[in-house]
Amino acid sequence: MLSWLDTIDHQFFLAVHLWRNSFFDLQMPLVSNRWLWIPLYALLVFLVWKRFRMKSIYIVIAVALLVLFSDQTANLLKNSTKRPRPSYDEALAGQVITPLGRGGNYGFVSGHAANSMAVALFLWLLSGAQKDFPASRRRKWWLLLFPWVILVCWSRVYVGVHFPFDVLGGCAVGALWALVFWFLLRRIIFR
Repeated sequence: MLSWLDTIDHQFFLAVHLWRNSFFDLQMPLVSNRWLWIPLYALLVFLVWKRFRMKSIYIVIAVALLVLFSDQTANLLKNSTKRPRPSYDEALAGQVITPLGRGGNYGFVSGHAANSMAVALFLWLLSGAQKDFPASRRRKWWLLLFPWVILVCWSRVYVGVHFPFDVLGGCAVGALWALVFWFLLRRIIFR
């Protein structure tokens, strides 16, 4: 069963990774760069502050801890599963293009995917606590964070540093931590 999943993962990786063009060759390394997203992070902090005022301090601290936990869980899983990144996989020798470098030896799970999913899901869940807005308006704008997650995940496969299951695993880790932090924050701040 595992060899079958590995074969599917390799095939899906090659389908995404080798579907190259000059536009994506320039854009995907930028999308994978964490520093590119600083304006988005600043906008998110502003929007949280605008909606939650004094509670926003707790929310920003929670998001920082959430990213720390999801990132460290991703690192722990990478070091315990020891699944090679595509650029280190012998079956893909010579087929992987890595414009950002090969990355560390291991890739399961993606820290980029874990962190982006954790932030997106946590803020989307948090948006439900905006009592002064109708229920239909509370969460709809925060849904725009999920295309960002998909773009980040796709970029990690495109630049050759993760397999698709690496980013799916990262999304699962991020979602789990987002739910845990939302549950705790809801109990502490939004009683």
